[in-house]
Amino acid sequence: MDFNRDEFFMRQAVRLAEEGRGFTSPNPVVGACIVRSGRILSKGFHRRFGAPHAEVEVIKKAWGKTKGTTLYVSMEPCSTYGKTPPCVQTIIDAKIGRVVIGMLDPNPKHSGRGVSILRKQGVRVTTGVLEEQARIQNESFSKWITKGFPFGALKMAESLDGKIALESGQSRWISGPESRKWVHKLRTGHDAVMVGTNTLLRDNPRLTARGGHGNWLPWKIVLDPRGQCRSNMRIFLAGGPVLLACSEKYFNHVTRKFRSTGIVIIPLKAKGDYLNLKQLFKHLGGLGITSVLAEGGGELSWSLISAGLIDKIYWIIAPKLIGGKNSKTSVEGCGVASLDQSYMVKRMNLQRLGSDLLIEGYLK
Repeated sequence: MDFNRDEFFMRQAVRLAEEGRGFTSPNPVVGACIVRSGRILSKGFHRRFGAPHAEVEVIKKAWGKTKGTTLYVSMEPCSTYGKTPPCVQTIIDAKIGRVVIGMLDPNPKHSGRGVSILRKQGVRVTTGVLEEQARIQNESFSKWITKGFPFGALKMAESLDGKIALESGQSRWISGPESRKWVHKLRTGHDAVMVGTNTLLRDNPRLTARGGHGNWLPWKIVLDPRGQCRSNMRIFLAGGPVLLACSEKYFNHVTRKFRSTGIVIIPLKAKGDYLNLKQLFKHLGGLGITSVLAEGGGELSWSLISAGLIDKIYWIIAPKLIGGKNSKTSVEGCGVASLDQSYMVKRMNLQRLGSDLLIEGYLK
């Protein structure tokens, strides 16, 4: 068994999986390739929800030359009927000799079942090759399938001294053009993009998602407790599905205001202007939304963090000093009562985006 070779071909499978990003949800992204004597015979990925899985695609592309070959696949082949037949039977019928897997299926009902079936049929199976990369790639799907909640991400762009806007509300542009281009691509990797009322009224954003591939338009989620938004705002006219969450108290007002727009309206429990975001995320999970990218201001950031709904952060820091004790900051709310209650960011990665610095990390 050559682990260096296994890692090389699994890296191809993981890379291929990304080609399906934005089209497979609520299914995971999965890539695969078939190898004989160190050469790739065929390669492919899960292209869209309801389409053949990656394993089926690469077997079909191999034109009946799969006997005794090795299949590399980034996630454990499925073993149950869903939108498509189980992949394990296709693998067995193709007489593939060995299967190398990145990560097991995170669904506790299915995890390890595909491996067991293959081994019982005499197929050699190796698991855990580049497992961490495969897990990170499908971290949204893993949380959704095990918890029923979408994976929460928070994007923030701030100055070096932690400001996201002037006291007047002016915020364009704190980050540079490279960062803004990167954010468009980031949006294409999520099922939904979320914004709060204050940001919407102040900036009137479209929350478009350029820089991906195809015509993928993520859900746009608007948090508007009292229905203050106007139906002609750019976010409602830019295309793609829109969901507006409001307080139960204002539900009738909001439905009258938006009745001819096609917007999905969800009433939530609320305390004043603070919506029950856990209730919202439960609704979103039920709709098959596996990941949410929040792009609001300091109040929304704190509400999501304190509710335990943010798993990952994307923090863009621009080399600017703004100052002003009343300038808007990236995380506001009531804050923690003591430093030992701070929310710790783990597994941080840093990279440059033009003149800006991007920090990626996970909240503990």
